[in-house]
Amino acid sequence: MSDASSSARLVAVDGIPARDRRAPAPDDARQRRNRLTQAVKSWFGGRDDENMVPEANQPEPSTFQRVGAFLQQNLLEPTPPHYELVYGYILQTDRRLVDAVDRAIMREGLLTAEAAELILSEVRTDVSAEFLANLVDKAQAGLSEIAGLAKQSGADAQAYGQALESKVADLQGGAGEETVKALVQLTSSMIARTKQAEQQLRDAGKQMTQLRGSLAEARRIAESDALTGLANRRAFENKLRRAVLQARETGKPLALAFCDIDHFKVINDTHGHDVGDRILKFVAQRLASASGNNCFVARHGGEEFVMLFEGSNAEAAARIVNDVRADLQDRRLVAKQSGEAIGQVSFSAGVASLGPKDNGRQMLRTADQALYRAKREGRNRVVVLGE
Repeated sequence: MSDASSSARLVAVDGIPARDRRAPAPDDARQRRNRLTQAVKSWFGGRDDENMVPEANQPEPSTFQRVGAFLQQNLLEPTPPHYELVYGYILQTDRRLVDAVDRAIMREGLLTAEAAELILSEVRTDVSAEFLANLVDKAQAGLSEIAGLAKQSGADAQAYGQALESKVADLQGGAGEETVKALVQLTSSMIARTKQAEQQLRDAGKQMTQLRGSLAEARRIAESDALTGLANRRAFENKLRRAVLQARETGKPLALAFCDIDHFKVINDTHGHDVGDRILKFVAQRLASASGNNCFVARHGGEEFVMLFEGSNAEAAARIVNDVRADLQDRRLVAKQSGEAIGQVSFSAGVASLGPKDNGRQMLRTADQALYRAKREGRNRVVVLGE
């Protein structure tokens, strides 16, 4: 499916400020790159002669040298955050980090500083969200156990109180008057204490119910993207696993769309990150509103979004995605406050269906391949693979 042309519409994006950025002069940029290259070479043991032939039996470069070479090749400054990112990429400590870096390099030809910063912030967010989610799971398991104990304790206390009340009636028979009074007083005291314990258990139960609500809210936050309000990548991966299992059980089709905003770096560089953030939210709203109840929409990371269509094949899903794409390309966005023109915003998408032997990861990989084909064919289009 290719892009469709129609008359443009002006759309104001609330609160987008105008922002001017001057591109560095070519000579300044070239001198900066040369200084950066020399610094990285000196810090990481590089040689000035790039045409030197490697010696025979030369030892493999160390991880430190590999990090330095990667920084040099991508013109990244040797800062601690960049070193952290590249170190994780080379050692493949996080599959999602590796995939994100590979996609950024494929998209831009190298890993830019902006992309590196975004990837690192997302990885750190994912780790925090995963830690919080695990904490939520453990807390909920503990609460269930405590609730069971409290319920049992309440039942035991009630039974004990009933037994004591029965004994009080028996003691009012033939024993001595003083003894009977003492036993009755003791028994009445125990009954009162038991009732107090029951009240405390009821109060504790109410507190646990409130805590469950707080934990549910914490789980929602852990699985939400703070900027767009959509589900995040962790929530999508959980949803995808469940959807694949259900599709296998029911025999119903399942389709997935991988969407990426075209030239998003240009938008950020030209108008600033505040405008970029508002564009992300605007596109997220368009995808979510047009997808319907049978589609799960999530922000996968950066300017990438994923859409999971349960009960639909790839062709049906592609028609929905293409309708959103066509609607978006017809709009000409402007900053409402300043009137500054942002112009056309478009996205490319790849769509795939769940194959007979596919799992969720393979399905996502096929959609990703379709997305890059859409990029190579000129962007602002939807490509279907797997059918």
